[in-house]
Amino acid sequence: MADGNNTDKDAENVIRIMVATDNHLGYCEKDAVRGEDSFIAFEEILQMAVDEDVDMILLGGDLFHDAVPSQNAFHKCIELLRRYTFGDKPVSLEILSDQSSSFHNAVNQSVNYEDPNLNIAIPVFSIHGNHDDPSGFGRLSSLDLLSTTGLVNYFGRWTDLTKVEISPILIRKGESKLGLYGLSHIHDARLARLFKDFQVVINGPNEVDEEWFHLMVIHQNRADRGPKNYIPEEALPSFLHLVIWGHEHDCRIDPELNVLRDFYVSQPGSSVATSLSEGEAKRKHVGILEIYKTKFHLTPLPLKTVRPFVFDSVILTDWADRLNLGDGDASTKVYNFAKERVEAMIEQARQSLTGHPKQPLEPLIRLRLLYTEESHMFNTIRFSQMFVTRVANPSDVVKFERLVKRIKSDKISVDKEAMQRAMEVDNTTRVEQLVDNYFEEAKAKNPLKLMHSKALAEITYRLVDHKDNNAADNIFKYYNERAVEHLMETLPDDENIDEELSKFRHRYSADDILKALDTSGPSRNVSTSLTSSTLKIENNADLTESNIRGGARGRGARGRGRGRATASGATTTSRPTDTSSRISDKQQTLLGAVNSGRSAKVMSYVISDDDSD
Repeated sequence: MADGNNTDKDAENVIRIMVATDNHLGYCEKDAVRGEDSFIAFEEILQMAVDEDVDMILLGGDLFHDAVPSQNAFHKCIELLRRYTFGDKPVSLEILSDQSSSFHNAVNQSVNYEDPNLNIAIPVFSIHGNHDDPSGFGRLSSLDLLSTTGLVNYFGRWTDLTKVEISPILIRKGESKLGLYGLSHIHDARLARLFKDFQVVINGPNEVDEEWFHLMVIHQNRADRGPKNYIPEEALPSFLHLVIWGHEHDCRIDPELNVLRDFYVSQPGSSVATSLSEGEAKRKHVGILEIYKTKFHLTPLPLKTVRPFVFDSVILTDWADRLNLGDGDASTKVYNFAKERVEAMIEQARQSLTGHPKQPLEPLIRLRLLYTEESHMFNTIRFSQMFVTRVANPSDVVKFERLVKRIKSDKISVDKEAMQRAMEVDNTTRVEQLVDNYFEEAKAKNPLKLMHSKALAEITYRLVDHKDNNAADNIFKYYNERAVEHLMETLPDDENIDEELSKFRHRYSADDILKALDTSGPSRNVSTSLTSSTLKIENNADLTESNIRGGARGRGARGRGRGRATASGATTTSRPTDTSSRISDKQQTLLGAVNSGRSAKVMSYVISDDDSD
């Protein structure tokens, strides 16, 4: 567990480590304004390591921004490493494990400070990330070159993508013993599959009776970007004490406890902004990690040479009344609003300057405007040019993004008690029976408002037994069409739509619904499988607005033209009557949907007020 009293321990027994990730050396190096940002920040990190008298530097991947860095970027990296990590200071770390299998492409197959031809004062240990991974002929990484020159101890590289075996570098300093585990970047989908197939083996020290501190550094997606596009923390073994997580650029350096695995995770973030996103605008830090036996303390150190970056996001609809966007030239009003906002952001950036002589003065500014009306937009390139001498990114100060209105939906929550009762029902041996039983048990708390439980059970049956991948689409489409027809017959007021949908559900029982579906095989077209005379589509009925207003219960063919479909498929047209002033907005939407063949879209709009299904 974390402990804040390590500074009081004997210095000879405390391992002090400078922790940093994602330096991205060479990012925007050809930019006249931002070209030196990554190198300035990296030099500050090395200078802090010297000032803090650390035992080693631990990097979490993406030392370079490009897999094949330019000669300029590689030269500056070598120069900085030689200047700050070489010297006569003795290194007090003793390597206990087999070094030949730990350090990749090391000339002497050992840690660099044991090379008699090199004077290393602060050894640098690093894994590779997704930006500086092995590539090209020979599958070499830029870290392989730094390892061969003796500047970096490159570890954690995989050699077999069918099975990953990770053995620790065992390090001792006085009474403290450290097991350092490294996992260089592997494509997230591949690594997730390896974890799933139990093909990732992480070996612990053999001396189980001794006190070891287990530290792992990893470079993968931490944020959930899909089931196969990130590595959950729970996939890592529970014997770890601390995980240094690279790749994610937003700074979350304070250790966070994973309660399921009982270890801590620290995410230092990047030392240079490589995108104008909200996460990059957080204050950049590195950390001093102190380890004494099985306890640790991590001290965040803010970087003072990082270029100021201010990010702001505005939803224009929230400002519509205050800016009076409904009247006059909305684009000009938004333009003036954005100008005032950017001026305030520049002032905010000026106040955040640290006073460090090497800190760049021109800030990065990004104002994101979320809009729903294109009339609110203006030329962002022309707008940004007025700040060309005051910001570091004059071409993209403002960015417009369309605000997508999502249909309100409650989070799906499973009634665990109902599920337990459903599983205890006798003779429940099939999946569709379990689905039907569950919704019957749960209807008291979470009743279905539109569909029947037997319909959902039918979907399950077709998917499992008949491998009918279209089962859900077909049955949902059927419900869509029937519900829209019912609403078109009644044309309820806005406040009565929920009530009419409830009537629809009671009007057609589950048995009626299933009888109306063709169950002869897994491949069927629901729209043409109706056998019940009460539910079949009357193809010869008129669908004009005038007939609907007059109470006609017609159902018509799909298509862009208004009219009616004959038995032969020919379409006859009739002149519509304007009734827009007599029906509500929702009724007009329903009417237009049936006439234009957009019933599925209307259904999602109608049930947005009753979204439990």
